[in-house]
Amino acid sequence: MASQVPQASGAGSPARGNVPWVVGVPLEILSMILSSLTNRDRKSLRLTCKVFRDIIPLCLSRVFVSANPLDIEVFRAVADHPKFRHQVTEIIWDDARFIAAPPLSEDEWYAMIDDGIQTLTPRSPEIDPENHPPSWFLRECEDNIQFIAHRKSWDRDHPYHVARQKQVDAQMPPEESLKYYQKLLRQQNEVLVSRSDEKAFVYGIDRFSALRRVVVTPAAHGWLFSPLYGTPTIRSLPYGFNYPIPRGWPTVGLWEVAQYPLPWSEAPEEYKEQWHGTRIVLRILAHSNHNVSELSFDAMSLITAINFMMLEQPCEEYDHFMTILKRPKFSHLDLPLYVGGTGTYLWARESSGNLRRALSKARDLQHVSFSTTLDPGPRGPPIPLTSVFPVEDWPTLRHFGLFRFDVSQTDLLGLLKLLPKTLQSVELGFLDMSRDGGRWSDLLEAIRAELPWSNDTHRPRVRIIMQGYERIIGRGLWLEHEVDRFLYESGENPAHERDSNKPQYGMGEARDLFEPEFTRPHLGPRELDELGIIQWGRSQ
Repeated sequence: MASQVPQASGAGSPARGNVPWVVGVPLEILSMILSSLTNRDRKSLRLTCKVFRDIIPLCLSRVFVSANPLDIEVFRAVADHPKFRHQVTEIIWDDARFIAAPPLSEDEWYAMIDDGIQTLTPRSPEIDPENHPPSWFLRECEDNIQFIAHRKSWDRDHPYHVARQKQVDAQMPPEESLKYYQKLLRQQNEVLVSRSDEKAFVYGIDRFSALRRVVVTPAAHGWLFSPLYGTPTIRSLPYGFNYPIPRGWPTVGLWEVAQYPLPWSEAPEEYKEQWHGTRIVLRILAHSNHNVSELSFDAMSLITAINFMMLEQPCEEYDHFMTILKRPKFSHLDLPLYVGGTGTYLWARESSGNLRRALSKARDLQHVSFSTTLDPGPRGPPIPLTSVFPVEDWPTLRHFGLFRFDVSQTDLLGLLKLLPKTLQSVELGFLDMSRDGGRWSDLLEAIRAELPWSNDTHRPRVRIIMQGYERIIGRGLWLEHEVDRFLYESGENPAHERDSNKPQYGMGEARDLFEPEFTRPHLGPRELDELGIIQWGRSQ
């Protein structure tokens, strides 16, 4: 952008060699342009030339920490900066960690419990004398490439697909990928041994004066060549680097069934450390002086979560969780719960009421969202919602979200009726109401008929998220305005009468949480083909 471009007409001064013409644009107009850019785009623009670096202010409202030294280095640099440290309002803890070998199975974890083993001997990838990558490493890398093709499906070659395919074509040889991966593993292990990530987090809590929000997520790496966050570590990965995508928390694919979580009181330390960052954040926030009022454990629709027994059985983590929720002005909680894949009946059977008691202490809660690792299939009776969610103790609640729960329509309606008058929005996604024959269309009819919202002066916005035709993690069909028009005006019921997982064509929008560019209207394949979005029924 530093090429010799004549100044825009009327800018008020002659062209000046290599100075971009845009610097002659009135400041008011330039400010409007910059305000429409994302922070990532602003950073990229600052890198193009010195002029842009000087006129575009750098805004650092978010910082990252993880078990990787580069993230810690940048985190501390921001914490030490006299200006930037006062801009930070959010810390995102990347709780995904590179693995040295495939995760243990449920049977292996229980064998450790039976043998009284608390810590495993550190594992490393099996390497033959010729330095060939182990089979599990190669399999993960091959699956990554197949998954890219699977996610593209019938899409035309849109720019983001083309950019990703260029990285696929430029893949590093497996031996080089393994060598770089082992370097990341060594660096990570050094951080874990020295507890540098924990020390950095403690330092940041003290230094970031405007800090309000902490997010812990296993999803930062997203998918190959399509990360969720551009953390310093992720941005530094070599072009074309194919590697086993780390999650940290136990995670399964869409067609797999999540294992039953281990009893927290009996689990080995190695098992608990799958939630490494989660445990640190709970402990530090419970015992530090800070102004954090928002805590989000964000699985980003991955089939993973926090072991629900951590918050149902007496333990240090539960005590920390309770202490945080009791803090004055604590207002925001996103909580995914790992309950296994076959429904919440195990949770109902094992529930001690501890989670409900902790949630009842959050008297200033304004935003709350819950999800589970539910997988479609036969299951026992679901947990009664009012036995978990003390909505009567949240008098100032503004947002309520529920995802991947198996529920009865009657139970869900009963809970919604108890929500306070302060409610502004409700989000319901990927719910399974099949046990009592419930359907989305019936639920919306019941909400309109039985809840007083349409008669109130305030009308909560209701968002519905359905699976749709594509069963791909991170994707779904979002219905917002269509639901509001049906509930509060004279609009048509957007849910399909016969198929509970899909809205009617023309209703809603298909989105991908990991690929914002994917967004498109919910239409049939021929209509999407005519719009130039997919290539239907023809080879690409």
